[in-house]
Amino acid sequence: MKVDVAHCAGHKRKLCSLGTGEVVHVLNFRAHPDKTQEFERIVQRLAHCFYHMESGISDVRVCHPKCGEVCFVLTFLSKSDLERFQAGPERDAAEALKSCVEGGMPSFEVSGTLMPDTHTFSSLLTFLKANIHGTSHNAHDCEVVKREMAKWFPRKEEYEKYVYWDPADPSKYTRNLVFANEHMDVLLMCWPPHSKSAIHGHEDSSCWVVLVEGEVHEIQYNVPKLDKKFIETQMKNPTGAIGRCSKLRVIHEVKLSEDGLTNTYANDDIAVHRIENRTDRPAFTLHVYAPGLRKMKIFKDSGEVLASSSPAPLLPRPPLSSPSHLPRCALLLSCT
Repeated sequence: MKVDVAHCAGHKRKLCSLGTGEVVHVLNFRAHPDKTQEFERIVQRLAHCFYHMESGISDVRVCHPKCGEVCFVLTFLSKSDLERFQAGPERDAAEALKSCVEGGMPSFEVSGTLMPDTHTFSSLLTFLKANIHGTSHNAHDCEVVKREMAKWFPRKEEYEKYVYWDPADPSKYTRNLVFANEHMDVLLMCWPPHSKSAIHGHEDSSCWVVLVEGEVHEIQYNVPKLDKKFIETQMKNPTGAIGRCSKLRVIHEVKLSEDGLTNTYANDDIAVHRIENRTDRPAFTLHVYAPGLRKMKIFKDSGEVLASSSPAPLLPRPPLSSPSHLPRCALLLSCT
């Protein structure tokens, strides 16, 4: 089934929303040829004043390309702080320079949000390949990876080729391979409206999740105690054991949304979890399992636990010219 991702146009997330929200203001003046010395004296005084501003401002730079030209680059905490500057110090500066600059006004003036350091899909994968190694979550700098994943600004053209729904049951969520090596699997998960995963653990793996589009909830539960029957059976049958577990208790719940928090992390020292799409729209998330999941424990609210194998990720086919081509996917758990 080909998926229409045209609804991406309704994105709330903007590139600069991943940053601090600071506003950069650039102000350039050029002197009349016969007013250079007067211009330089005034600019020196203005630069001193700007460098010593404190309220609502985080950075001041003064570029002096040559005598008779100056460019002030000022960074404010917010748009309202910039507006206060324009109504006061900038107005006074323009008035002081009016008689000795070309046109009696700034040569140019521009402002905009400070662009943050963000990842493309390609640069994020490059980072993951270079920084995720080992056979257990204990080998990972989990916070560093989480922080870098939060810097990814998803663009439709980067991920839409990995969007695939289960044609046999469109109500199931799917897990679609993006990249795999001996240290990790990177999967794009597609969540139909009101779908959810089973409550599950990750054995020795790290699990990073970052929102791509839409909205999902992650619910974390305490890691329950397992009965002796399950432990003994699992030793003989690692991916088929069935038993009982202690009561599951919600210890943390977080909403991942395009205009809010966008990522989360779990391993079995922290919690077991489930992901839910509680909305009427599809949602997409990127998951990094390190090492790749090959088995897991699945928990039920009724107190049952079972050991299950997770299908090995399939390498995607090479791109085809046909627009109907979709990458292969591996289905994880039933949505029911």
